[in-house]
Amino acid sequence: MIIVGTLSAAVAFLGVVQIRSQAEVVRSLEGQDNTSLAFLIDDLHRANDALGDQAGELTARRDQLRLSGTAGADPVLQDEGQRLRVLEGLVPVHGPGLVMTIDAPLTRLDLEDAVNNLRASGAEQMAINDHRVITGTVFRQDGSAVAIDGDAARGPWTIVVIGNQDRLAIGADLMVQSLRSDRRVRQAAYRMEPELVIRATVSERPFVYGSP
Repeated sequence: MIIVGTLSAAVAFLGVVQIRSQAEVVRSLEGQDNTSLAFLIDDLHRANDALGDQAGELTARRDQLRLSGTAGADPVLQDEGQRLRVLEGLVPVHGPGLVMTIDAPLTRLDLEDAVNNLRASGAEQMAINDHRVITGTVFRQDGSAVAIDGDAARGPWTIVVIGNQDRLAIGADLMVQSLRSDRRVRQAAYRMEPELVIRATVSERPFVYGSP
């Protein structure tokens, strides 16, 4: 029952991520030109389809475990646990993607827009100036710096992204074009890499009010 409950929670988590991602992306689309909107909306549909597939897969696995009992459940639970640790940024990750460099005094809103646009373009894992960025990452303006989950960061900015390179390249092209039209930006570019490593992790947060 615990295993089935865990998978049920994972399905619910994916649903919440999907709804929150849609709301965040809608906010980031304000002021975009029609061409950029077309690309970003297409990427959003692809991301939603992928989340739907993942939710369907988890639901099927949950139903299978309900029928088969605990036999063979340990490997499934271990795999799912590792996957959740990746989503929560608790472990290093590697894979294909891109590295974007921006020399500009970016604000909290600029970074939030960049993160939302990259997520809409298929980013699966991300780090900004060696700070891991996950769904729950909080950006706050701290004078001339931007606090990323409480740690102050300043430009120039390096954003490392792991995900589908074809989709990321489309989104990155649009982002770089927009950045280069901003008078604050001294330089903006990106490069594709077949293998990237994000070693930055998020500290595991202990439960304060809930106990297992």
